[in-house]
Amino acid sequence: MAKPGRPSPGLDDYLYWQERLASREASGLSIDEFCADEDISRSTFYRWIQRLKDGVPDAVKGDGASLTLADIAEPKFLPVSVTASPVEIELPNGGLVRLPVGVGQAVIVDVIQAVTGLQTKRKPQS
Repeated sequence: MAKPGRPSPGLDDYLYWQERLASREASGLSIDEFCADEDISRSTFYRWIQRLKDGVPDAVKGDGASLTLADIAEPKFLPVSVTASPVEIELPNGGLVRLPVGVGQAVIVDVIQAVTGLQTKRKPQS
């Protein structure tokens, strides 16, 4: 039973510790070495050994009984596509210069210098 103020471990905790303890056995590390490497206390190690001696309790399994640690830990991402838009430079006279995607900074500077040197035609005011 969990101590007051401490939340009861859930299914993900049990699955995590099952894998963690199995990896300790496979590593061949002593309990002291494992606890030092994982930065856990011996009491935490033995508490999880005790909790898992009969496997994951049925009360904890609930609806997630078929889940594995990989199911829980695996991030779910949606596909994302990034499209670059062309560079557009709006001129004071209302004109628009469009440069293709991937154009270098030097080309952009050259285009800006060229268009600033252009004289705009102004309609005579009446």
